[in-house]
Amino acid sequence: MQKLGDSPIHADVLICILRALPTFEALFATIRVSKALYTAYNHHRNEVLNAVAFNHVGPALPLALQLARHNEHTPTEDYMMVLSSDESLNYWDFQVTIEDICHLVNHANVVAEWEDLYSFRKKDIRRKTSQLTVLQSWRFQKALYRLMLYSRLFPADKTAYAITKNGSVSVTTMLERECLLRKEFLSDCFNNELNQLREVTYFVMEIIKWVDNVDSSDMIASNKEFMDIALSVGPATILECFQNLGFEPLTETINRLCSDTTPEFFEDDTSRPLLSGYLLDFISSVIQARDADSSQHIPIPILDIGPSMQELYPRCSQCSSSSPFHLWGETTWDYLSLSSQVLGTYLFPSLTTFLKGELRNNPVEVKHVEALLVKTPFKEIYQDIHTKNLKLSQWHDRSDDYWICSRCLTNFMKDHLHLWVIMKRKEANDQIANDCWYGYNCRTQVHKLGHAQQLNHLCEPTR
Repeated sequence: MQKLGDSPIHADVLICILRALPTFEALFATIRVSKALYTAYNHHRNEVLNAVAFNHVGPALPLALQLARHNEHTPTEDYMMVLSSDESLNYWDFQVTIEDICHLVNHANVVAEWEDLYSFRKKDIRRKTSQLTVLQSWRFQKALYRLMLYSRLFPADKTAYAITKNGSVSVTTMLERECLLRKEFLSDCFNNELNQLREVTYFVMEIIKWVDNVDSSDMIASNKEFMDIALSVGPATILECFQNLGFEPLTETINRLCSDTTPEFFEDDTSRPLLSGYLLDFISSVIQARDADSSQHIPIPILDIGPSMQELYPRCSQCSSSSPFHLWGETTWDYLSLSSQVLGTYLFPSLTTFLKGELRNNPVEVKHVEALLVKTPFKEIYQDIHTKNLKLSQWHDRSDDYWICSRCLTNFMKDHLHLWVIMKRKEANDQIANDCWYGYNCRTQVHKLGHAQQLNHLCEPTR
């Protein structure tokens, strides 16, 4: 029997194994297993690296390589000149190198997380991992890689992030030059690709708005160009903001890009010409500048979902309304239970306002409720109501495919939150005063502190 690796057939088999590995981590672990595998890899290094790169990144690999090889210290104009020159094929050689791998992997991880989020919010909220088809995934990844590269290249002059009080000729000249570079970059894309880039950009903007709502910073309302500023730092930073539930990563990135920014950066609404209309305006401009038939062009969306797909969306178990991506269930509860420095551990807006009757205006009871809400995830509150015999009969029991819309969830909390609070106080052996005859409808609890302190109003009215 021949020693492993001595036969040409052995080598062919080993190369097939290496080429089929899904990630670089798996590749480098495998070639350490034996000398035969390491030798086979060394003899066919380029072939194996390209195959594993395609397995890991997917068909968007050419764009991923462009992003991986972009040097942030290279002036944008030089970069665009190389791409448009005869040397571009040599410059963007599609042979994957060892130096490319770290960047490829990091960017691919960001793209994969964005794809999971996009699929979850736009296609199937029952699953948190991507349910996109191969074609849908390819469209999405191409668009996101382009957005990532665009945010690397523009604004070409990072001093655009500084607050400039006075306009100048240099700024005007810079803006004209940059407009041409942006249009040149986008002109390399077909109309369908531009429309898919616009679609992904709108999705990223949805996430920015969501973070702004969670962070309670009202950045979008206070600065008309905040959305463009956020887009310009790129999807990786925005994803980090989403994961951290705040814009600290955004601020840190801008400070790194431009040391001349000030603490009042977002509060100052001075116009920033190089950031205003950052991407969407240029996409529209490029499409409109093309031949007249482009107006008749029917764009192909990332998700080619027909009307029959609507049947796959879950419905509210209580009112049967179909409200895709605004339903709460097993895969979405955590959105109501995220940890936030501003909101504690609950995210459902101002839960104390959902207290019955006049309870929301009772300073004593509100204090008790807020103390519980800060340390209790919303998911736990909801489960307690269902599992500890607090649920009122008019509400349906939970099942494996139970979903509830925001409107019904609000009404559910109004009906049960006071019951849950009194249960938690009893479990903690808190001293509870006698019930007020008028319960949560008592008006005296609002304007007489002594009455609010002496009686329990977390109860049903008996009068």
